Amino acid sequence: MISAILFDLDGVILDSNPVIEAFWGKWAEREGIPFNEQIIKETIHGRTTWETIHTLFVHADDARKQEIYDDGVSFDLTMQPALIPGVQDFISGIADRGLPFILVTSSPHKRAWHFLRQQGLAQYFTDSITMEDVTKGKPDPEPYLKGAAKLGIDPDACLVFEDSDSGIRSGLDAGMRVVAVNNSNFNHERVIWTISDFTELQVEEQHLRLEGNKDSGKLAFRLP
Repeated sequence: MISAILFDLDGVILDSNPVIEAFWGKWAEREGIPFNEQIIKETIHGRTTWETIHTLFVHADDARKQEIYDDGVSFDLTMQPALIPGVQDFISGIADRGLPFILVTSSPHKRAWHFLRQQGLAQYFTDSITMEDVTKGKPDPEPYLKGAAKLGIDPDACLVFEDSDSGIRSGLDAGMRVVAVNNSNFNHERVIWTISDFTELQVEEQHLRLEGNKDSGKLAFRLP
């Protein structure tokens, strides 16, 4: 039984990972830094911009790091990612049924809400946990624990939607159950489902229903 849902942003709500990877790949090539799938997994997805910069460009001086950060801010203002298929209907469905939910992202507050407004989703979200709200980012459990606390819901009754290894680990270590989005390699008993997108899910009266190619099932929820 779940009582609340916690959403990551990039790769879960926004189909933004390919362009984000291209942005960091451009800077890595400029700086002569190796760039591959392992680096992407370990230093980019689920991390704050500054964490990525300090980890990936450890050789750079402060001025260069600030230049990379400022370029990232400009990039975000021009980026127009699509939504992950089905996510708008899914969010609308749980909102209609009164199931509490919150955004938990490594993005700065301004960036996160820019994209929620851009995609017409800000009307559904009443609160968020963003980069400024935590002292330890994902994979530390702090972001998701703070999300549960804001909702006033016990972590064990929370369901997380995450795509990155660091985000999944953050949710699991917070004691929550997780639905992995486009990440079939993360095996854990509390990763209850793996989905390609939200078209595989249906919001019904008292439960979520999964109808995927390899799995199916129901997860009951408790309304306030």
